[in-house]
Amino acid sequence: MSDLSPASLGLFFGSALFNSEHISFLEIKKNWCDRFGPAVEFHHDFFPMKEYYSKQMGPENKLSRVILTGLIPSRREELVAHKKWADEWEKSLIKGTGLRILNLDIGLLTLENLTLATGKNFSHRLYLGEGVYGDLNLQFENKTFRPLPWAYPDYAHPDFIQFFNWVRGFLR
Repeated sequence: MSDLSPASLGLFFGSALFNSEHISFLEIKKNWCDRFGPAVEFHHDFFPMKEYYSKQMGPENKLSRVILTGLIPSRREELVAHKKWADEWEKSLIKGTGLRILNLDIGLLTLENLTLATGKNFSHRLYLGEGVYGDLNLQFENKTFRPLPWAYPDYAHPDFIQFFNWVRGFLR
């Protein structure tokens, strides 16, 4: 028999791919900070899915990407609500332009792992409720995050791993 106890806190992060002709990084950061409080940002050019997203979002040379991470530890149970918020924000921007100008992936970083929230089911994803699934991409072992076999290539990139290891320090 196990004793049920609440989970430790985690940090929410968002991976924002956006069309810089239609929305500015400052607007994205302001909306993020309004919801999550102070944030750190991580800019990196490695994004192997740019060509795929350019079909929905406009020319590759207009697409930018940033990862924003909140610094206030939060309850893990909030992941579903944050995913729904991100989806609603994305859809509200489409209405104004007719173009998908923001792709905001919400995730949760804990001492043990990194999980992305998604609306797409797959064999390794757990249903969290309200149409949202948890997609475990990284696990922490031997003093670093390690990608799981299905992890997205950018999350498995050494620079991303280094960033998430650093951010993990805010939970300790």
